[in-house]
Amino acid sequence: MLTVSKHIQDAILSGRPIVALETAVLTSGLPREPWQTSYGDCPTCIDPTLPINHALAIAVTTQVTDNEAVPAWIGLIDGEFKIGLSADEIETLCRNESAKKVSLATIAQKMAEGDSAGTTVATTLLGCKLASPKKPIRVFATGGIGGFHQNWSTRLDISADLMALATTPTCVVASGAKSILDLHATVEALETIGVPTLGVGCDTFPPFIEQLCEEDPKVIRIDSTDALAAICNKHWNTLGLHSALLAAVPAPESESVKRGSLAEVLQKAESSWLESDLPSETRTPFLLNALASVTCGCSLRANLALLCKNASVASEIAVAIAN
Repeated sequence: MLTVSKHIQDAILSGRPIVALETAVLTSGLPREPWQTSYGDCPTCIDPTLPINHALAIAVTTQVTDNEAVPAWIGLIDGEFKIGLSADEIETLCRNESAKKVSLATIAQKMAEGDSAGTTVATTLLGCKLASPKKPIRVFATGGIGGFHQNWSTRLDISADLMALATTPTCVVASGAKSILDLHATVEALETIGVPTLGVGCDTFPPFIEQLCEEDPKVIRIDSTDALAAICNKHWNTLGLHSALLAAVPAPESESVKRGSLAEVLQKAESSWLESDLPSETRTPFLLNALASVTCGCSLRANLALLCKNASVASEIAVAIAN
């Protein structure tokens, strides 16, 4: 069953700005335990007494509502594909140890089995389209998109996010692609599938939690949400294109991880994962967990900071598009 909550239906009908939010970050991307002293100082954006994933959900919701936009958390609850989760449903999903994540290839099966799960970028974009065929949700905030994994030519591993971006008219706000990926191959693929990649205050493609670097792929720099909204309007309404636009937002400089400091950790984690012969869907959580452990929480703090920043930027874009 597909359900669009009453408050999202009302927001769509009234033309209010809406920001879609993915739940895979809550079920597979962040710890289900309160902040640990081994991670260092707790970020001020989250409540240290709550499980980190739930605390982040509350913080992101606040970022969106403070900018007068409507948060639309999308997820799978007991087999029901829901667009616009309630606060209780979000908390239940965060605490559900058996809830993992679903992408386009697995969501129908999980619905049929009555499971609960977080939605990936690709599946959340599906929710944006299904919310209203005539008025899809136009803005979506996430951490980083999927793309081409390192060593993809040896073991082909390309995220379903790219195909979803090619076919969904939504502005996706993300800190580029996860730094575990092949950034140059990912950016080339985005151009090939017709997804404009726009740097919000930057002219290089952000590498997720890491600092920007001159050697990163170049992107078109945009310095205001009004300018970005105008490009969205030309893309969808004037030209009639049906692909997404990617608004790439760098991680906050104060929390971003020093460039190059993760290379050795990633290489070892990648080798361990390949040797484990685990299924492809475990690759990203496996690598992110390894980063958080080895960096003593630095990568986790950066991840939380960029998720909150992206939600804030996305809500500003949603307001600009609605106006």
